[in-house]
Amino acid sequence: MLKKGILRSVGLLLIIIVLGLGITHTYSRLNESKIEFRAEDELSHYAIHNYKIDARFMEEEKLLEVKQQVKYKNTHNLEFESIYFHLYPNAFKEKEKVPFLKEELEHAYPKGFQSGYIDIEEVLIEGKKANFELGGLNNTIMSIKLSEVLKPNEEVLISFKYKVRIPPISSRFGYGENTYNLGNWYPIAAVYDSKGWNLDPYYEIGDPFYSEVGNYEVTLRLPEEYELATTGNILYRDKVQKEDVGYKEQIWNVEAKAVRDFAWVISKNFILKNDSINGIDINVYYFKNQQGNKALEAAKDSIKIFSELFGEYPYGQFSVVSCDFFIGGMEYPNLVYIDHNIFSRDSTLILEYIIVHETAHQWWYGIIGNDQVNEPWIDEALTEYSTILYYREKYGEDTMMSMLKSMVVDDYVRTKEELEDKDESIAKGIDEFKDNREYSGIVYSKGAMMFYELEREVGRENFIKILQYYMSENKFTNVTEKDIKNITKAVTGEDYQEFFDQWLRDG
Repeated sequence: MLKKGILRSVGLLLIIIVLGLGITHTYSRLNESKIEFRAEDELSHYAIHNYKIDARFMEEEKLLEVKQQVKYKNTHNLEFESIYFHLYPNAFKEKEKVPFLKEELEHAYPKGFQSGYIDIEEVLIEGKKANFELGGLNNTIMSIKLSEVLKPNEEVLISFKYKVRIPPISSRFGYGENTYNLGNWYPIAAVYDSKGWNLDPYYEIGDPFYSEVGNYEVTLRLPEEYELATTGNILYRDKVQKEDVGYKEQIWNVEAKAVRDFAWVISKNFILKNDSINGIDINVYYFKNQQGNKALEAAKDSIKIFSELFGEYPYGQFSVVSCDFFIGGMEYPNLVYIDHNIFSRDSTLILEYIIVHETAHQWWYGIIGNDQVNEPWIDEALTEYSTILYYREKYGEDTMMSMLKSMVVDDYVRTKEELEDKDESIAKGIDEFKDNREYSGIVYSKGAMMFYELEREVGRENFIKILQYYMSENKFTNVTEKDIKNITKAVTGEDYQEFFDQWLRDG
């Protein structure tokens, strides 16, 4: 996610001067061999869990009626008696407990608060009624008692029937004047790792999510006037008459392989502009009088550049969506949200920057995952520095250094001046930051500075080798801090433990 892109104005004059020079678009190509991924129809090999979802959107009621099946696999060397799922929509049920800071509420709820939630009506295990309990902050955690112990490498089929109330929020999950945003909307399996079950609440700061890759078969039943932007590939859509309500319904069938979440956005007024790059369909969904051409250019160039730098984008499509989203930008697999107000500006500077940042997340979060709650720097810091690398590849070294100063260094300096306790540690969980401003300045900006200094230390060629090796060794898995350190040592032959410790913890 990128919050600071819409909050920051200092340094934009410098960027306007640099980008206004009419710099030629050039791409530097690596002599190193590219990292190859399996063809998309073989990506299912990497999935841990399999999701099958059938959802009907009822426009008047602002409601989803959903049936869902999850084939859950135990990939650990221990037995499970219970399995846990996140129910993120319940974070929006009570006004006093919604995951927004006070100063964000009027932007999140421009027309006032209304409740959003998920109502679990039935849970079955292998077709038989199961016992479940809701708990955690705001009942965002569901514990399901298994009828039999789930042994290592065994699978169990869990079925759900539920309703989702969509609230009027211009955020990941909710609706506004233009779009319905369905991010983090369904029961998703919690991660079990060396710390145990990760059952964190929906925090106010950062992206409080942590998940494993899965395969998704999704059927969405929508009124015929709506256009769909989605994670995954749209296999086909049909229009049918829904006799009991008297309107025509579009049935969309979507398939997504080896993704760690599934999000979608719908609108009656989308304009779709598309193209392709390296056999990948690039889609931009926007509205009248918005910067669709620039968005398409930024999306195509980002996919091309990052594929060359880090390893090929392994999916068949990538979509950029203009939507009711006040926070700037948000990444989901194959799909990113961009605040529609940024799409509408005459200047495209911030639009390009945010699209590039969220596209980089397709590698750092999407292909390689991590615990975004307790180690958010792993994806955000590297994503922010990858955004800076894009400017070097596309516009040249001078522009890259200008962007580094104005968008990263200056942002960090302002944050440092505002710190009350002077703790500059990057390696903190999202719940340890005072607000999003502090979080952004330390995790994004100081974190990007760390990777810039690492590149200076090891050299540009070795730095790119580190990222490519990191990608090839860890794709479709979740990583921790030690993985980055180990890859750095493997490529350079030197131990950078002290370097990382000084940047990450000496605050």
